[in-house]
Amino acid sequence: MSNLHYHLFEMKSRIIYLIFSTFCTFFILYYYKIEIVYLIGKPFVELQQTFIFLDLTEAFYTLLKISAILTFLLLIPYFMYHLWGFFIPSSYQLERNNLNFFFFLFFCLWTSEFLFTYFVLLPKICSFLISFEMGIPKHLNSDLVNMNCQPLIKVEFTARIESYVKLIVKISSFIFFFFQIPLCVCLLYYKKMLHVSIFYNNRKVLSLMSLLTSSFLVPPDVMTQLLVALFFYFVFELLIFLGLFFE
Repeated sequence: MSNLHYHLFEMKSRIIYLIFSTFCTFFILYYYKIEIVYLIGKPFVELQQTFIFLDLTEAFYTLLKISAILTFLLLIPYFMYHLWGFFIPSSYQLERNNLNFFFFLFFCLWTSEFLFTYFVLLPKICSFLISFEMGIPKHLNSDLVNMNCQPLIKVEFTARIESYVKLIVKISSFIFFFFQIPLCVCLLYYKKMLHVSIFYNNRKVLSLMSLLTSSFLVPPDVMTQLLVALFFYFVFELLIFLGLFFE
């Protein structure tokens, strides 16, 4: 009974730490909201673009949403650490090694998802969306000004900050779940519910899936799609390599 009280006390203390960390992280992120918005919108701002808001409360609610989403994402590793700290003392050495491997794999995938989305995918998507602007080339525009003529059509792109945040949330959510596929596959390997022969005998199908996935994720740029497809195919090959160790 004393052990049960000890586990309940430890669980309650860890929950209190998580709640306190959530509020602290949220208020810190909201205090540095200008810097956070600049970091999030940097791939878009570097293309000489600006953000606007149309409603009076749009900017305020968007900043709250940004702070809440970042708080949730940043606390995921902290939550996994508390799970690890709660279960690791009562595990055998082999179980500890397995837990350490799965938690380390999750942290690596979580970090890779952030880096891939921010430095690779998001700049490509912003460039593709801005390419739909319609205007007159500079040398023709100067000629039209000299002749006192107006251009026939000019379409300028100005993004709402709320739309930009929604786009980032959708992309990040999809990429986050996609990057957790290796972790789920390793868990299936560990539980003997999946065999490496399934991936090994269907490499052609995996290659086709990599091409299709890259075509849906990135803008219609051949080189970018090939690079993303090669990355996905490398992930599938890594799953085969890990499956050999599990079996």
